[in-house]
Amino acid sequence: MKRTIRRLAPVFAVAAAGAAVLAGAPAAQAATVHSPADVSVKSATYGQLHKGDCEQDNGTIVIRSDGTGDWSATTLTFQTHSGDVWHADFDFKTTAGTKLFHEGTFDSPRMNDGNPPPRYFWTHHFTYDAALFGAVDIFKTTQTYNC
Repeated sequence: MKRTIRRLAPVFAVAAAGAAVLAGAPAAQAATVHSPADVSVKSATYGQLHKGDCEQDNGTIVIRSDGTGDWSATTLTFQTHSGDVWHADFDFKTTAGTKLFHEGTFDSPRMNDGNPPPRYFWTHHFTYDAALFGAVDIFKTTQTYNC
């Protein structure tokens, strides 16, 4: 026996239309909202780096025109008996290679090995002189590291 409920069809149609309107509203609103203090961003990512028994994957340095920055990376160690720590320092430079400022030392959490080795995601927030933002060539930024 086949049953159809004809009286609910208009209710479902109105509900679906309302949901579509509501779903579209935040996206349209977000596209037109502008912050009075626009912040520019520069970032660079270091692929895979190795030092001793340690590895750093996809380390990313970000600086913003408001004078704030963030460093994030995933690190691991392949063999340790005492807990390794990844140490990272950064020199920010101009396109010509002139050093503008230094940030660091940023230290990872204490890492232990395993099979497979656990991966440690970590971040570090920092501030710097915002007047230097325009002069920084983010791709000339050098990371000095040790583990």
